[in-house]
Amino acid sequence: MDTQIEKPFAEHQSTLTENAVDSAAPAPRDRSSSDSPKPALDGKHGIPGHSEYMNPRLRSLLLWEKPRLSGGVLAGSLTAVLLCRWVSLLNLVSALFVFGISASFVYVNGLTLFNRVTSKPTVRPLERYYSRSAEFVHLDADKLHRRVDYITDGLNVVLTELAKVVLIEDNKRSLKFIGIFYAIWTLRTWFSTTTLISMILVSLFAAPRIYIDNQTLIDAQVAKTNELVQAHVGKGRQIAQEQFSSVYSKAEQFAQDKGIMKKNDKKTE
Repeated sequence: MDTQIEKPFAEHQSTLTENAVDSAAPAPRDRSSSDSPKPALDGKHGIPGHSEYMNPRLRSLLLWEKPRLSGGVLAGSLTAVLLCRWVSLLNLVSALFVFGISASFVYVNGLTLFNRVTSKPTVRPLERYYSRSAEFVHLDADKLHRRVDYITDGLNVVLTELAKVVLIEDNKRSLKFIGIFYAIWTLRTWFSTTTLISMILVSLFAAPRIYIDNQTLIDAQVAKTNELVQAHVGKGRQIAQEQFSSVYSKAEQFAQDKGIMKKNDKKTE
């Protein structure tokens, strides 16, 4: 009888403990690629990389699938670049704080003095905003985690691709980035840094959309250009081989004439 009573009591107690643990556990936030173990540089091993998480967002942004978002990001980026060219960011932030705090100081103390002179009840003018400051000043931990995860994912994509380029995972990719950075290096001597960054930003947002809208025409022109390049490369390779054979024959003849190499005597039957 005691055993029958103790068993339901034990089951009830374990159920209460599990419910308490479940209710105490916080709701899990959305996973990001930064939560997973570090992926291998080579995606052929079945381990998903950071780019699989980021590529859809970057593609949507650069292809203007959401025009307002893409336009806002482009306009904000260009504005930040141009502001850094003409205005010091530290000076701008300091000036905003000086004017903002000064205006609040004059308003609060002026209104307090006016209430005292007119014998009105003294109430802090900005008290209602201060009492509600937690609603719009304090940071939400979940939202902050999501923003940090998004930034971390972007940095992981850049660092992973940079490692692939520097460690020569693919020769063509590394050569392509050598050309890109050499072009930036050369263009930097012609344009200022802010102008160059602005050109890169506009190109990043304009080039993919232009290519999608005119893909057939662009592919045809690229194919013709590749054929011409391959033809010139073939001719250059043939000329180089002929020149090499001629130089080698002359060098061999010179060495034989000077006695450096023995002549190959050909016996005629």
